[in-house]
Amino acid sequence: MTNQERRQILEMVVSGKLTVEQAAKLLERLDAQSAENAESGADTEKRADQRQRAGGFGRFTREQIATLRDYEIDAAYVQALEEVGLTGLSVKQLISLKDYEVDADYVAALREAGFTDVTAKHLIALKDYDVDADYIVALREIGVTGLTAPQLIALKELV
Repeated sequence: MTNQERRQILEMVVSGKLTVEQAAKLLERLDAQSAENAESGADTEKRADQRQRAGGFGRFTREQIATLRDYEIDAAYVQALEEVGLTGLSVKQLISLKDYEVDADYVAALREAGFTDVTAKHLIALKDYDVDADYIVALREIGVTGLTAPQLIALKELV
């Protein structure tokens, strides 16, 4: 399978025509078909790499995947973040998110609490200042809504 074909599948995910799970299954099937026509040996290693790419590492080079692994970032972590709406993250952003222990559950909880301004930069700042979904819900319950990440942090610093 070519990189252009992979890109088309990822674009279908971004546009909402495919879910991440559907895209992963499609990529795995296409990789399997390509693998059947390929020789063994080096091709076996290539197929394993392609399966990892289909599971969240699809747009990254082997070198980038190796860097992510050095920071204990696996395809499941990337895929989980994509499933909660954080798509197109760079290697640097993924490393920063992992360093600040921002995971898909944290992002999903913030979204459920009504905070939708979920850029990587904002998520890291919110996590660093211990702003969580419970804090946002508590503010909402007293009528404080629609705050930006910097405003949430400023309020948290006052407390």
